[in-house]
Amino acid sequence: MGDPVVLGQLFDKELGGELREAGYLYADTRVPAVSLYDHLRLTAGLASALVRELLQRGASPEEILGESLWLSDKELLAVARLAGLLHDLGKAREGQTDYRRHVRRGVEYARAWLERHQVEEPLLSILIEVVARHHLRDRPQTLLEKVVCLADSYASAGDRPELARAVTPQQFRQAAREIQELERGLFGEAKQPICLLLADADHIKGYVYETNALPEIRGGSELLLEVERNVKREFEQGLAEESLIYCGGGGLLAVVPASEADAWRRKVEACYLEVTRGATVTVVVSPPLGYAEFARGLPPQDALRLAGLRGRGLAEDLLLSHFGREDRDRRKNFGELVAELTGRLQRAKREKTWAPFFEALPVHRRCDSCGKHPAAYRDQRRAEWLCSLCEYKRRRGRQERREIFDRFQRWLKETKGVRSVGKPPDDLDELAGKEGRIALIYADGNNIGDLLQRAPSPATYRHISASLTLATEEALFQALWKTVGPKALQQGSLPFEVIALGGDDVVVLTRASAGYALALAILEEFERHEKIRKLEEEFAQRLDEPSGLRLTISAGVVMADVKYPMRFLFDLAEGLLKEAKGFAREQHQSILCHLWLRAPVIAEEAKALLNVLYKRENRHLTARPYTLEQARTLLEVARRLAEVPAHARRGLAESLKRGVYVSLNHALYQAARLRDHKEILMESFWELGRFLPGNESTQGLYFWRQDPEQAVWKTALLDVLELIELEAHAYPQGREEDST
Repeated sequence: MGDPVVLGQLFDKELGGELREAGYLYADTRVPAVSLYDHLRLTAGLASALVRELLQRGASPEEILGESLWLSDKELLAVARLAGLLHDLGKAREGQTDYRRHVRRGVEYARAWLERHQVEEPLLSILIEVVARHHLRDRPQTLLEKVVCLADSYASAGDRPELARAVTPQQFRQAAREIQELERGLFGEAKQPICLLLADADHIKGYVYETNALPEIRGGSELLLEVERNVKREFEQGLAEESLIYCGGGGLLAVVPASEADAWRRKVEACYLEVTRGATVTVVVSPPLGYAEFARGLPPQDALRLAGLRGRGLAEDLLLSHFGREDRDRRKNFGELVAELTGRLQRAKREKTWAPFFEALPVHRRCDSCGKHPAAYRDQRRAEWLCSLCEYKRRRGRQERREIFDRFQRWLKETKGVRSVGKPPDDLDELAGKEGRIALIYADGNNIGDLLQRAPSPATYRHISASLTLATEEALFQALWKTVGPKALQQGSLPFEVIALGGDDVVVLTRASAGYALALAILEEFERHEKIRKLEEEFAQRLDEPSGLRLTISAGVVMADVKYPMRFLFDLAEGLLKEAKGFAREQHQSILCHLWLRAPVIAEEAKALLNVLYKRENRHLTARPYTLEQARTLLEVARRLAEVPAHARRGLAESLKRGVYVSLNHALYQAARLRDHKEILMESFWELGRFLPGNESTQGLYFWRQDPEQAVWKTALLDVLELIELEAHAYPQGREEDST
């Protein structure tokens, strides 16, 4: 007859890759924003969850299938998953302009594929009939056919134009009537069948960056990736992996049967604690949801009552915060459900009263690595006593399996033809090399949460998440290739370590000299990635953005001595990222904010530290943060000014601290004195002044520019001189032809 579980695996192997590569074969030509691949997978996940809910409410496999087949619950769920994956297969073979015959063609393709794998009756007919009757107009008969029809409707509910056109409550009820009747026929009136499950890891900074031992940092990161693999395995075995809308970056969003929502919450919580032994996760579950909620978010769901919402005082502020000043109708969708659930998750995090505790009595020897927990193990390699948690992370970090590194190796082999890659550094000292300094880069997409909140359907939500994840990963890998260079990547110890890579988040350690250029390359490669450009095209049209939608990314980069505490560096990088993101909201561009700790400091807030180091009474010795274009210009100017003698550059840096006119006179004197470099100096001075904010009426003096709003003078010259001293101008090391 054919094992349904094996058939699902064969589908993934034979057709899944082909559909994934054809990522812009759309599920609906009226909605150019959801790929067919994402729609099929989400329908499969929803169908599995709905079948599981039917089982929990007392339906038997025979009743669901309409045939007397001896199937276990796991096999039945595999049949539901396969039916969801096959239901729109006809669209994969049709031209993108005409899906009118996709049902008939889907039956032909599904039958041919199933018969090729020797699927016998009655399973063959069961699956073929699901494909043939996955629309209401085709009158689904069995419970499985109705479930797939309902799952298909849930997956694309917010994309249905008839629901978007419904203005009054009566019009909305009429537009949703048939699907809601199908829903009630399957699950009754009492309780809707699906819940959303949202999870986010707690205090990851403290878990991953607790010590300065690179094997422990790497081990903590690897353990979090293992958690994600285990969660996916749990869903694969107990429901369907496709029930996960996304899973990565320490969080997940899933659709689960309403009757088992609490059980799934406990499973996810157990996965984190069992694997990490010290990291927990906060999980929240939505109320049971149905077609109306998947289509139009929280009540009210019709445009008329939505437009009538009014409030005074705090209520008015809340309405403005939720809907913004734009058309409220744009926020009534699946993304609104996730936004509400995100708010509940943040509240649950603040109210959490339990965390793993490792008691350390006065008689205990403290761990030589974290200094907090009682030591229990001896690391002979480094002659240190470690607590159980640090030993566990360190042991894991020394193992050969390194997921992110393995993915980078595969990418190099597939895209660059590179077969041999250097080895990851053993510790931070090896990573820092002769410089003795490291850079920590923390990059994150701008306003991605806002974009996801406007996702009309769960299929759209999955499409955005999957595209961002792939684009971020490939942007990082391309940036490493471009910045580090082919030669350095294939020889000896690699001068970087990717700590975190998930969703639109990136955390990378590298040598201080490469930090600025690598962060700049990440921003450039993210913006130019084909999936980012495609998302911009799709959603600018769909969300009716008058000025076009632009997806950007920001980065915070801190450079310091390798001995600095890693948790301290991460906090500073996070603060710099916050400054960059604040500027990005004004500029709507990718932003870079960096800091070089030249001397020991005790401040923990990036903004306060920037003020102490660079802010004077009426002038700022920096113009940070910088837009992508400005950051690129800084590096170009640094390459030119690197030709100027070192003593002259030091004189310029010292003069900046003494005032606007003193530094200007000194700079012009040096330009006149150093005749061989006069043209480079004058051109650089003018260029640094031109790119700073302001217009022609704003007062400017070469590399100084007076901020029209703050009435202070700003300059970027000191930033350029610091980049030269860091030797950042020596990057990127990859040739242009290698990085294209």
